[in-house]
Amino acid sequence: MKFICDVMLGRLARYLRILGLDAIYIKNYKDLAHIVDKDSKYFFFTKRTKNTPKGSILIKSDHVKEQLKEILPVIRDYLDENSFFTRCLSCNTLLVHIDRGEIEGLVPEYVFHNQLEFKKCLLCNKIYWSGTHIAHMEAWVGELLSNKLVENK
Repeated sequence: MKFICDVMLGRLARYLRILGLDAIYIKNYKDLAHIVDKDSKYFFFTKRTKNTPKGSILIKSDHVKEQLKEILPVIRDYLDENSFFTRCLSCNTLLVHIDRGEIEGLVPEYVFHNQLEFKKCLLCNKIYWSGTHIAHMEAWVGELLSNKLVENK
C-alpha cells in the first residue's frame, strides 16, 4: 500500500516512513497520475480543499502528531512493528544493513565507536544508527499505537 502526501504534508510523510510505510511526498497533486496506475492501491492525504482527486483524505490539523491521530484509522491495518525504522526518511527507500567497516569515516567518530549496527539508504547514501533519538521516536510510536498521542508543540 502506498501513502501519498501532498506538498503541505512533508513532515507527515517522514513520520509515516518512520512507521515503515511507503510514503511518497509530491509537490503537485497532478503528479499523482504519474505515480500510480489505475490498479494501484493508495491513500492520498492532502490539506487542499479544492480540486482534489476523488477519494482524497483531507487532513485538518497543522500539527504532525494530530495529523497522525486523524489518519490512524486509515493506517492502523498497515502498521507492522517489524517495519518501523526501515525506510529512509529523506527518499523513502528501504534501508539495508551495512557492515561497520564500510562506514568508518562516514559517521562521527564517537558514533562509529559507540554503535554496533548501521543501516544505509542505497539511493541517497544516508547512514542511520540507533542513537538517543530512536528512544524518543519509539515513545511517540508507542503513544500513537496506544491511541494516547498528545500534541507536542
